[in-house]
Amino acid sequence: MSLNEALRNITDVIFPPRCLGCAEILPQRSSQAFCPACKEKIRFITGSLCPICGIAFFDSPASDHLCGNCLESKPYFCLARAVASYETLILDAIHQFKYGRNISAGAALASFMAEFCFPDFDFTDYSLIIPVPLHIRRLRERSFNQSLILAQAIEKKYQIPVNFSLLKRRKFTLTQTGLDKKERKNNIEGAFAVTDNAKTEGKNIILIDDVYTTGATINQCAKTLIKAGAGKVAVLTLARVL
Repeated sequence: MSLNEALRNITDVIFPPRCLGCAEILPQRSSQAFCPACKEKIRFITGSLCPICGIAFFDSPASDHLCGNCLESKPYFCLARAVASYETLILDAIHQFKYGRNISAGAALASFMAEFCFPDFDFTDYSLIIPVPLHIRRLRERSFNQSLILAQAIEKKYQIPVNFSLLKRRKFTLTQTGLDKKERKNNIEGAFAVTDNAKTEGKNIILIDDVYTTGATINQCAKTLIKAGAGKVAVLTLARVL
């Protein structure tokens, strides 16, 4: 047994991994974020979806079809997919991570996202991962970028490099919470910039964020990357508001 393995075993005994939903102790060295009972309560986004934005049609017997929003105004990203609905256990766990500054919860959620099988997503088609950036002022307040932690787990799983400095947020914006779709779009307009167009030229990019709400932020990021020469931009998020 290596020293790292021994230290990990000791840590698991002193600070055993716990379910993010009910705080039940999980098996030692578990990579799971939730116990089986809590996992059953999570509404995963599968089945019939909009092929572009990925919104789920849970009650529709029809196969995949474009939603009204994508028919009305096609986004700059080619497709977006999320793991689960932003409600109940997932919502609470993200709040622990994002606002409670619980990095261990973030690491568990990052593994949870990386292990999810995105059924119609071909990772081999992409060569770069970019997390949605925080403004430096927000980053100083929070001390970490939650999207970067999620992106690093995807990087490790699929061996696609992360570049966290290529896309920057150049404008400090109001929090999007509480804003409607139009207000969110106006609030985020022109907020992002690419620092080196040569590094995006022709690249197929995966954009990572924690929550897809109206899509205003990720669409503005995708627009910025496409205008800087990216081939195409896909979006993966941990959760989605439905």
